[in-house]
Amino acid sequence: MSEVVLALDVGERRIGVARGEVGSPFAFGRGVIARRSLRADVAAVRALADAEGAARVVVGLPRRLRGGDSAQTSRVRAFAAQLQAAGLEVVFEDERFTSRIATQSLVKSGLKRGQRQEKGRVDEGAAVLILETYLAKARAPRAPASDAPDHDPS
Repeated sequence: MSEVVLALDVGERRIGVARGEVGSPFAFGRGVIARRSLRADVAAVRALADAEGAARVVVGLPRRLRGGDSAQTSRVRAFAAQLQAAGLEVVFEDERFTSRIATQSLVKSGLKRGQRQEKGRVDEGAAVLILETYLAKARAPRAPASDAPDHDPS
């Protein structure tokens, strides 16, 4: 049986959600959670994880272009700490450019402009991209351990 994993694109107004299984390259959108309060948001994610049978949550970590933290990075880390306190395993995945890529995908999808601009559609798409990145890394073969010394003995 495959391990179910959720991914979150945590924004100030909404949390985009995706679901996938370790071993599969595909993630599927599960909509958005409208932000209300920290306690309510954590409870909503916990309830969704329970309903989906997921113990692990991949949280998109917003980073600056050069990889540094921003104010939003700190807020997302604090939210993730509350998810951990609620009993969920949290893994971070770099989310740089996911919203931009999700927006471009929606444009190319053929959806009418009004449908593309529905609140949460980009957030959900970003969560799918975050999870697909995580799943691809989880499926990548690991390099075998080497018995060679770490330094050149000569």
